[in-house]
This record gives sequence, C-alpha cells and structure tokens, in this order.
Amino acid sequence: MAGSPTDEKQVDLNKDEHMFEQNEDKAAEEPMSEEEKERQMEEWKEELARVEGEITTLRQVLGSKVRYASELKRKMGITPFQELKHDFSEGIKSIQQSETYQKTSSAVKTASEKTNETVRNVASSVSKKIGDLRNTGAFKSVEEKVGGAYANVKAKVTGSKSEDNFESALEKETGNMDANAANGTQPSSLPEEKVPL
Repeated sequence: MAGSPTDEKQVDLNKDEHMFEQNEDKAAEEPMSEEEKERQMEEWKEELARVEGEITTLRQVLGSKVRYASELKRKMGITPFQELKHDFSEGIKSIQQSETYQKTSSAVKTASEKTNETVRNVASSVSKKIGDLRNTGAFKSVEEKVGGAYANVKAKVTGSKSEDNFESALEKETGNMDANAANGTQPSSLPEEKVPL
C-alpha cells in the first residue's frame, strides 16, 4: 500500500532538513574558494525557490481543504458559535484533567480546610476568653455599674414620658372644657380645696 501524501511530504521535509545540516557541516569544516562559494549560493537559491514553491502549493491545498471542511460543517448545521462553544468546553475539560490543575485544586482545598479549622479554633478561644472575663470580679463590678446607670436613665426617661402624658391629658381636658363652653354646657365643677389659714 502506498503512503499518504502527508507521509510523503514529511519524508521530503526530513530529507531537506538533513541536506541543510550536511551543507552547514561542510561549510564549517573547509574553507571555500570564491568559485565554490558562488556555486554554493546558487544551490541554495535553487533550493530556496523549490521550498518556497512547495510552501505555496501546501498553502493552496490547505486553503481548499479548509473551504471544503467549512462547507461540510455548513451542510451539517454546525455554526462557528457551536464550534467555539465546543472548543471552549474541550479546553476547560483538558485543563481540569491536567496534572497541574489537579494539584492546584487539591492544594486550594487543603488550604481552605485548614483556614476554616483555624477560624473555628480562634472563635472558640475568643468565646471561652469572653466567658472567663465575664466571671471576673472587675467585669461584674462594671456590669453592675452599667446596669445601675441604665436603670437610672430608664427611670428618668419613663418619668419624662409620664409628664408628657400628664401635659397631654391636661391639654385634652382644657380642650374639652372649651368645647363644652362652645356647646353651652357647663363643665362640672371641681370641689374646692380648703386650705387652713
């Protein structure tokens, strides 16, 4: 069975690289006369023209193959967006399956677990220290003083509210008296206080 065109091109490329290396080795080993240098330059020019021609041919073949592949994809209903999406998901999958990603993911997970454990330990320690602090005499003394001050302030605030309520009640009663006078009814008289002389 004959080799594929790709295999033949690979053989040609390997042959060209080998010839180039041999020519470089010869040039490095022996000093060349002017005639030999000119002859060598002519060979290289011919070789360069041949290689550039092959490159042009390969580009044309590749371009026609790309167009044909695009046409087949269009007929199958595959859009460029679907291709991009597929390539992206495949790229992500290959990254996630890479050894580096696996090691990094494992390291991050371990660090996260250690950090969480450390935070829990610190929180537990702080909570215990606060509990111990609450049981000290100094804290209880401060707590009693603050509690007493709070009770005093609360009593004053409550007292001022009752005064406000009294004033409101007085104004309400005064308003009722004015309304009764406007209606022609007499307010009930209050008993007079007798003050000893």
